[in-house]
Amino acid sequence: MGENDPPAAEAPFSFRSLFGLDDLKISPVAPDADAVAAQILSLLPLKFFPIIVIGTIALIVALAVGLGIHFDCSGKYRCRSSFKCIEMTARCDGVSDCKDGEDEYRCVRVSGQNAALQVFTAAAWRTMCADDWKSHHAAVACAQQGFPSYVSSDTLRVDLLEARFREHFVSISHLLPGDKVTALQHSVHLREGCASGHVVTLTCSACGRRMRDSARIVGGNASSLAQWPWQASLQFQGYHLCGGSLITPVWIVTAAHCVYDLYLPKSWTIQVGLVSLLDSPAPSHLVEKIVRHSKYKPKRLGNDIALMKLAGPASFSEMIQPVCLPNSEENFPDGKMCWTSGWGATEDGASRAPTSLAATPPSTFRARSTASSNLSPL
Repeated sequence: MGENDPPAAEAPFSFRSLFGLDDLKISPVAPDADAVAAQILSLLPLKFFPIIVIGTIALIVALAVGLGIHFDCSGKYRCRSSFKCIEMTARCDGVSDCKDGEDEYRCVRVSGQNAALQVFTAAAWRTMCADDWKSHHAAVACAQQGFPSYVSSDTLRVDLLEARFREHFVSISHLLPGDKVTALQHSVHLREGCASGHVVTLTCSACGRRMRDSARIVGGNASSLAQWPWQASLQFQGYHLCGGSLITPVWIVTAAHCVYDLYLPKSWTIQVGLVSLLDSPAPSHLVEKIVRHSKYKPKRLGNDIALMKLAGPASFSEMIQPVCLPNSEENFPDGKMCWTSGWGATEDGASRAPTSLAATPPSTFRARSTASSNLSPL
């Protein structure tokens, strides 16, 4: 190029020139896809392969880190209806921050072996002081937990509580009229301690009661009527498949493995108040809904729990009564005695299951705390 020659025009940037594809000729006739791919690879300089590989890896790592940060809810509340994390102070504050409003559920619970009433407010579970507590407040507390009424409300000395329930306290606001208390978490004041020295205990269900006295059975002997009034027979297409326990007039708790592949409610019927599977006058209840633990895995032992909702309520009688559920955060010590009832085989390797209700002798189990689950609220 001479001094008087005009400068050459600078070629515009393009990805085709970057990857050496300027010489790639595309035939007007529809080409074979494999042939085009081979032609592109033959023109692509090998020196760019490490850059492409490294860039792809970096993109994957960045996405993984970003998702990890996004899904990390440490110290926060995770919305089950989405991947959103909210501050603990936003839970039970009267404003639905989650898509389905689940951050405003389960704001009241009964905890520990003494059934102490607790309210979630100001980012923590707080035990209810007996100060300014009235009987109609108990009805509100039970209603918030899904019970239509309450059985009894009492007081307990603070020093008799488990230590973990003596850290945070609340009391009902004495400025609110009784008819204005519709949600306990919005009707309390934070307290460092209880001025009365007592907290509230609550019983919302008359459960675990036998209306008829009967001697305990030993060694898997057949049961008598009303001995296990909460026992239910879960029948799939008319055949007994699993046992369950009545916990309210319309809810049965059972094992998730019983309903894992058999989740159509219309295929199930429930019988309660019976002993023999062969000849029973007990009426059958249709099933409206089945709720399985969201984290249950068929080949694992954990989270093996499910709920079945009856289409209509069962009528309580001396032969039909609900069993008690453990309180939140209630610990059962190692060596605690328990009974197991049902229509299953009483011996390992038995050829067929019996048709009469029986129970095994008292046995011990490994203690576990009753933490909250992912089942829908009752």
